Amino acid sequence: MSDYYDLFLAVDLVPDLPEPVLLELRWLLGEGDRPAELHATDWESWGGPWQAFAGGAASPGFDGADVSLLVRALDKPSRDGSAPWALTVRTCVHEDDFGVTMDVVTWLLQYGTTVGWVGFVRDSVQGQVRHLVRHEYGFDLVDLRPAGQPQRATWPSPQRQQD
Repeated sequence: MSDYYDLFLAVDLVPDLPEPVLLELRWLLGEGDRPAELHATDWESWGGPWQAFAGGAASPGFDGADVSLLVRALDKPSRDGSAPWALTVRTCVHEDDFGVTMDVVTWLLQYGTTVGWVGFVRDSVQGQVRHLVRHEYGFDLVDLRPAGQPQRATWPSPQRQQD
């Protein structure tokens, strides 16, 4: 069985995202045509480009669906009054594609305005979760393991009503 990675990314991007970047991002999300030039990574060394963040289908390796959405964050204007872009991605990444996908994440986060937690990566074999933490020099994948016993808050499930 192949290993898969569950990638979740939630980040605000600069309001004045350059048009070539916006076009490429929309293509990566499955929301637009492929631009003539791609800059996110050296796709040819990975076997050619594909829409790495296109959603809209059941995840092949995890429960739930792969989804992606890019919208203007109109209710969160910048100091100059312009609205940043808000991006959310949840996608399943095959182990063979993990390197190129993280190249694309690196390219994308250089346009980010969010500092701190921007997502996580979970592997399908061990279930290990590593958090993506963005800072001014890039981002880190951080393995957070609590010392001692983990603290839990249990939420009871309501009883299903019988029809």
